[in-house]
Amino acid sequence: MSTRFRVVLSAACALLGVMSCLAYASSVRDEAQRVRSDVLERFGGELTQLVVADQTIEAGEVITERNVRVRDWVSDLAPVDAVMSLDEVLGKEVRVPVAKGVPITSLAFRDESEVSEVPSGRVAVSVPVTDKLGLSRGVTRGAKVSAYAVSSDGPYLLAADIEVLSELAASTGMAATQQITIAVLPENVADVLGASASGELRLVIPANDVETLEPAQEAEAPAEVVPEEGGE
Repeated sequence: MSTRFRVVLSAACALLGVMSCLAYASSVRDEAQRVRSDVLERFGGELTQLVVADQTIEAGEVITERNVRVRDWVSDLAPVDAVMSLDEVLGKEVRVPVAKGVPITSLAFRDESEVSEVPSGRVAVSVPVTDKLGLSRGVTRGAKVSAYAVSSDGPYLLAADIEVLSELAASTGMAATQQITIAVLPENVADVLGASASGELRLVIPANDVETLEPAQEAEAPAEVVPEEGGE
């Protein structure tokens, strides 16, 4: 076999390989177009591309190329505020769990620091979150807590039936620079703020079946006894 023949044979094989690749790519495009047509025929409307969870994503996890992918989705069936580009969400922390196969929406990244409306008759108080405060990062808005002061004389109840108005970000550590907002009665504001300033404040979450306690009151001074006339 001459050198020229080998060169011609190699070139022919290379050309055949290129043609095979082009034919395969064309068949893939045809298949994609067929699937697209079937979807349009079944559901109607146009297709769009959405970012979809490739696995269940829990609150506190970060969006990466491993847990999401871009998929075709019928436009009319796309959720409101659905994310269409990976660049919009890569590196962001999910605040609301997303199930596998569900499109990612802006709701998954809602601002957990938003403060709920202050209930009637209450005062919104923001206190710094330290490692001594006692609240977990999973506390949610609307949770009921009780406030205690822990001093050298022991713990005592400051206020009960306090509503949590804000939440702690799932990925944020318990740092003194972070704050949480709670709704307390006007007469308890000074005590709660004072205990917070001195580092004595503790917030606990009682169960629903725990009887609500009343804050301890200072003992009143005994009334002055006036001796009866004629008495000794």
